[in-house]
Amino acid sequence: MKTRPSYRLVGAAAVVLGLVACTDANVPEGLTDGEVAEDMALSSGDAVASVVAELIGNEVFGGLAGAAPAGAAQAPEDVEITRSRTCYDENGNVQQQCNATTTASIRIQWTVDGTRETEHLSASIHHAHDALISGLLGEETSRTHNAVGTSDDTVTITRETLTKTVAESSVDSVRNVVFNLPRSTNPWPVSGSVVRHVTATITVTGPREETRTVTRRIEVTFPPDAQGNVTIQVGNTTCTLNLVTRAVTNCSTT
Repeated sequence: MKTRPSYRLVGAAAVVLGLVACTDANVPEGLTDGEVAEDMALSSGDAVASVVAELIGNEVFGGLAGAAPAGAAQAPEDVEITRSRTCYDENGNVQQQCNATTTASIRIQWTVDGTRETEHLSASIHHAHDALISGLLGEETSRTHNAVGTSDDTVTITRETLTKTVAESSVDSVRNVVFNLPRSTNPWPVSGSVVRHVTATITVTGPREETRTVTRRIEVTFPPDAQGNVTIQVGNTTCTLNLVTRAVTNCSTT
């Protein structure tokens, strides 16, 4: 009996359908939609930058690359990443070992647990993803990544005199993210997107105290520019995310 790589990547799609694109459980006057968008762009942008780094790490783990290319997004240091892999030939048969000539795709399952610290935030993260790297058969010119998974993060953001704790859970999908070869000169995806359906409770402490629970659809599209800047869409707000520094700037609402 053949085991094909066209497996149903986690059952996340069904969960996504149950999420509302943009709803709020409670809407205090102080924590505005603009603040919510910037906070979630920062927290989810940091998570997406981590996912891009993890996709690169998946290639290394799968034996497809020796190391992450220079200039690429880097995984957080204080996290534990656990991976497993299954290799398939062109007919979808499981291979006992990956083979540079006959392997057509590799399934990577990985989890991430730990903390991350940047100039902009600190976070406790828990991710679990199920991915397929395809386009491996023959003389490769590119590789395509698809994945689904879930995330449960608690992010602390300090803005001036306010501290915001963003406790969020999300259903994530990596959609046809393509890396061109050779990887040494192609550190960034050339197409595709990462989509997160996030439910977050934002708690504000400081001169004002309040709590707001929201759901948002968040999407990052590729490719980035030469400096690693991409567009991140949070509901009807668009910002710029830098995949290297993980800074979020230039937010505007339509």
